[in-house]
Amino acid sequence: MLNNVKNSQLDNGLTILSVSDSGAESVAVGIWVKAGGRYESNSQAGFSHFLEHMLFKGTSARSSLDITQEIEGRGGYLNAYTQEESACYYVRLPYEFMEEGIDVLSDMYMNASISDEELVREREVILEEIKMYQDMPHHLVQEKLQEAMFKGHAVGRPLAGSEKTLNPVNHAILSAYKEQHYKPCATVVAVSGRVNHDESVKFVNDRMGALPAGSVDDFDPLDNSFGQEPIVVLGREITQVHAVLGFRIFGRHEEKRFALRVMNGLLGENMSSRLFQSVRERHGLCYSIQSGYQLFDDCGMFTITGGFDSKRIDDALKLTVKELNNLVEKGVDADELVRTKEYLLGTFRLGLESVSSRMNFLGESYTNFRHVRSPEEVLAGIQCVTATDIQSLAAEILTESNMTLAMVTPNALSGDESRWLDAVKL
Repeated sequence: MLNNVKNSQLDNGLTILSVSDSGAESVAVGIWVKAGGRYESNSQAGFSHFLEHMLFKGTSARSSLDITQEIEGRGGYLNAYTQEESACYYVRLPYEFMEEGIDVLSDMYMNASISDEELVREREVILEEIKMYQDMPHHLVQEKLQEAMFKGHAVGRPLAGSEKTLNPVNHAILSAYKEQHYKPCATVVAVSGRVNHDESVKFVNDRMGALPAGSVDDFDPLDNSFGQEPIVVLGREITQVHAVLGFRIFGRHEEKRFALRVMNGLLGENMSSRLFQSVRERHGLCYSIQSGYQLFDDCGMFTITGGFDSKRIDDALKLTVKELNNLVEKGVDADELVRTKEYLLGTFRLGLESVSSRMNFLGESYTNFRHVRSPEEVLAGIQCVTATDIQSLAAEILTESNMTLAMVTPNALSGDESRWLDAVKL
């Protein structure tokens, strides 16, 4: 699937990855930089996300409108996102404009003006974004889960920050943060589509090769000194209960991640999964329920998320836990394991068909693992998972000692935490 991946490194330490598809009509370019929420101090919470916004506000050579017109005017699109351990800026456009795409992204990365006037205006936009998320129960409950699960650690902080941390930010503060973290050694450029690797390297080197090498500090690890709250409940003027049952687990480098992937597919990744079939289809206790997981460098979380009928929330939680206990006690039979693996193998293969998804695979793989994993490595890891692996993993991680329940409920239900903890007793 990705049998022509090429990897080069500039003299200053910046890494360039490419995968070529001679039949593609487009090219996707992404710049990853290790400047996510985990690299921030408590007083810097939200700086990475703020900086992401500001890179679109103009450079010494381009206005904000110039940036968007140079990409969109050629039929392309550009966007960005910030995560706990990285930020990514990316474009996709017709293949003959690859150099222009690299030029725009590198200009944003290197020459963002971060004017105080634009900064004041964009801060108000971000504060409104924070308020918007606070008004979305399904988003708020996830945020509160992470805060409670990784109490006091950067992994648990909201990526957007808060009014307290964002209000003092000015040009000097945000520019210093950028200078500290946006270094070639912490940066990966990934290119996918109808591309030539040597040309890609030349274009990137022409624009970013003169950056000084520098070095960056790593983030603080998560250890046992950071506690975990068993429950957090918020009341709101709503009619449905939004709940997330989360389990604090291992990081992305563990081989158990493949068993986790299969376990997630079996429990709650699609409409065929156990949780959807049981809680929604057979009992009608919710509109949506799904499981998911997120793995960081040294820690992670497995979650079960749903929007539930407030009059039958106890039954929904108890039934959810029953399905978890069934997996621990009874495991998985051969037919179900085969079906789940075929689903995961198929979705993974289909997910690599677009140039954008291949670009993302390259960039995320190298940023997270310091090498590009082959798709065959991922497929083989899934294929090798056994029923015993899944049952053992379920017994290891689905325990009350590493569990947190987060809920956003109608106001009338918000005060009875012991009731909800009883409902999710494993």
